[in-house]
Amino acid sequence: MTRRHALHGYLAAIGIGSIAIVGYCLYQVVQSSRLHSVNVLVTSAIFLVITWACTQRSAYLRDSSIVNLGSIGVIATLLVLPAENALILIGFGKTVSETLLVLRGERRSWRAPAVNAGGSVLAAMAGLCAFQLTPGHEHLWAANFNPALALPALLALGVAYHLTEVFVVSIAITLTSSESLSAIFVPLIRDMIMPEISLIVVGIVFAVLWHFRPVLSGFIIVPMYVSLRSFESEARLRKETIEAVLRMAESIDYRDTGTYEHSQRLAEMTQELAAALGLTPEHIAEIVLASRVHDLGKIGISNDILLKPGSLTPEERHIMQDHPSIGANILSSYSAFQGSIDIVRHHHERWDGRGYPNGLRGDDIPIGSRVITVVDSFDSMTADRPYRRGMTVDDAVSRLKDGMGTQFDPRVSATFIQLLIEKGTYVPVDSSVPDLRIVTWDAG
Repeated sequence: MTRRHALHGYLAAIGIGSIAIVGYCLYQVVQSSRLHSVNVLVTSAIFLVITWACTQRSAYLRDSSIVNLGSIGVIATLLVLPAENALILIGFGKTVSETLLVLRGERRSWRAPAVNAGGSVLAAMAGLCAFQLTPGHEHLWAANFNPALALPALLALGVAYHLTEVFVVSIAITLTSSESLSAIFVPLIRDMIMPEISLIVVGIVFAVLWHFRPVLSGFIIVPMYVSLRSFESEARLRKETIEAVLRMAESIDYRDTGTYEHSQRLAEMTQELAAALGLTPEHIAEIVLASRVHDLGKIGISNDILLKPGSLTPEERHIMQDHPSIGANILSSYSAFQGSIDIVRHHHERWDGRGYPNGLRGDDIPIGSRVITVVDSFDSMTADRPYRRGMTVDDAVSRLKDGMGTQFDPRVSATFIQLLIEKGTYVPVDSSVPDLRIVTWDAG
């Protein structure tokens, strides 16, 4: 089964599962007297508007992470409304919201809307089940209200909802890329856990205020505003930190005239190669960011060695080989570069394990490091230096081919050479006789 077929099957499963849940809930509501309850209908209408308003507001964290405030409305809806009504409302509201995004051209296909809408229903169902199965849920709206006793159930609701939503999205991303499930799931949890916790807490507080006096729920605007401002401040601080570190890395290019603008060229080629390998946009962003600071550690190398016009002595070469570790240690001080640390540290490792600083081999080397190794080597070979002329593209490609399986990851090297062919940068002597086996992914 190809990834395309697996993806279609997965989308079908999500659709069938979410429709079955909403359909069953609708049947239960029709069969019960709640259908004729004016209070429930009015409350449902109000919460539909609230949930809709929340989904229309997002907070930017980074290029690959946009926090949608919809979780506030979902959590409040699950706690205030009867279970069946809540699931119907969540399914209907999310479906309409995603459909409008497609009609407005903000979604290029129906895949993401299907995953988002169906995933919201499945996540809400998981959260609701976790809440009702956890001891203490009966204390939430009891006559002797004690939120402390209901805390374990509320915690279970939030955790189950968030984990299920991320898991559903992670599987979909896995089936549209060459990444493993863990490589997608773990970073998403890591990046979104704190924002989601704050939104879930706001949703719980909103539900409590609404239960005792609906008019008091209006005060939730204050914590919502604070949450938004904190997200925006974090995003601004992250952006400013990245800009500052990038300026510091660029100073290496200016300092070492032999590598002037090397990092910028490297970033452009890295972007293309990582995309051709089928990596996710989030992973590509991490690798490109790492490529722009991969030589940051050279800031700790003296000019006598860095600017030496000629071969280095064994002692000098040993000192120069410290720059990946120095760069990684510098980046470890900045949370914005946590995904780039290992990539930078290992960008001089070799496929056969004879590289530095740790002698990693094969797939133990981060894929981002393997990408940068290939692109960095090609650019270094073809660029002019004060003490030598750059190689021709044909000679550089020949070196890449010779290094496949020893210095370079064969699949990464083959994909890069194929990119050079497609761009017209490299024209094989006999293009009718392919000498590389390009590994591609059928992601649909």
